[in-house]
Amino acid sequence: MKESFDPTLIDRLESPERKRELPAAVLLEKLQVNGEVDVLDIEAGTGYFSIPAASMTAGTVFAVDLEPAMLEFMEKRAAEEGLTNVRVVKGQVEQLPFEDEAVDRIIASLILHITDELEASVREIARVLRTGGRCLCLEWQADPMEQRVPRPNRVDPQVMQNLLEQAGLRVEGLEYPTERHYLILARK
Repeated sequence: MKESFDPTLIDRLESPERKRELPAAVLLEKLQVNGEVDVLDIEAGTGYFSIPAASMTAGTVFAVDLEPAMLEFMEKRAAEEGLTNVRVVKGQVEQLPFEDEAVDRIIASLILHITDELEASVREIARVLRTGGRCLCLEWQADPMEQRVPRPNRVDPQVMQNLLEQAGLRVEGLEYPTERHYLILARK
């Protein structure tokens, strides 16, 4: 990973601004989290997507993170909400601790831009996604105000779309939920 998240900044992940701009339930509906689908939330952080997903499916929600403080936070949060279908798993996007075709839905939210191995990470996503499964990739856009000194770790949406397709996924949609983010929906 190019960078890691500081667990003391948890409030940023649960901010009212984020909840307003990127409402988890709305994005999970786009991903078609329902019925008994098994969901993988990669680098799940506070469970921003994992916790609502667990209430939308009778399947298992695997909340993966590398940071022990985040895993503890999610475990406690799931227990407080009475969710028995959340499994916290230590891992990272470059080497997901799952068998091939293990899950029906994958959430890769604001994580792929910080991996040291972007292509390998996208291939890992494709590897663990079941045939017919869907993936939601939410990423930062390059900020037009940063044109003089752009952030080196922003991934252009077209580049991300190409990587997903090269990994064997079919891109079904590209959206811009905010002026700072893009969202790609893909299917295996």
